[in-house]
Amino acid sequence: MARTRTGAPVRPIAHLSLVDRVTDELHRAILNGDIRPGAAVSIVELCEQFDVSHIPVREALRRLESEGLVSLRPGRSALVAPLSEGDLAGIYRLRRVIEGDLTMRAMEQMSPERIEAAQVALDEYAQIEREPAALAAAHHAFHAAILDDVTGTVDRRVLEILWHSADRYLHLGMENLDRAPETTEARIKEHRALLDLARDGKAEELRDAWVAHLETSEAALQAALSGQAEADEVAGA
Repeated sequence: MARTRTGAPVRPIAHLSLVDRVTDELHRAILNGDIRPGAAVSIVELCEQFDVSHIPVREALRRLESEGLVSLRPGRSALVAPLSEGDLAGIYRLRRVIEGDLTMRAMEQMSPERIEAAQVALDEYAQIEREPAALAAAHHAFHAAILDDVTGTVDRRVLEILWHSADRYLHLGMENLDRAPETTEARIKEHRALLDLARDGKAEELRDAWVAHLETSEAALQAALSGQAEADEVAGA
């Protein structure tokens, strides 16, 4: 006797894998600035570039829309979210509140295993290619390694939205933020200091340093955004 199916049908694994690949490539292109903020992207053109049907492309765009990276428009296009100083300030204001709280809670149950995971993530961050998408992933891995034990489903969802939203600004600051050896090493040392505080069990000091780290990152990205706006204005003059 044939088995009766209940609920929604399960999509083939191959299809899900294809959607994942399209999503990853679009995410990388947006983070690296290959697809510019405010640009309209054609679903038809994306299908041709990826040599796939419209189904995985639309699903990938829906995922990116849920992260605030694009907005779908009527018809066959999507708009990459623009960048603004106000949005960037809002992103980091929320990050300081949420991550500051999570840092204090994480220190209440910090374990040697969690410290070791953070050390591994930091070592990878120090060696990663200085390319926005790769750098962002390694950076988040370090932060998550410290916070994961106290990050619930809702916390994780909110953090991922904020992290991905902040990542869109990273390519603007790459020339000044992480290209030069001295600035690269300074940022790595900043993360080592965070890990040392966690290892030493200094909860309040870690929270304060974590928040200061976010403030420094915001200031650098705000400066890069302002510089880009001035350059665009000169180019358009």
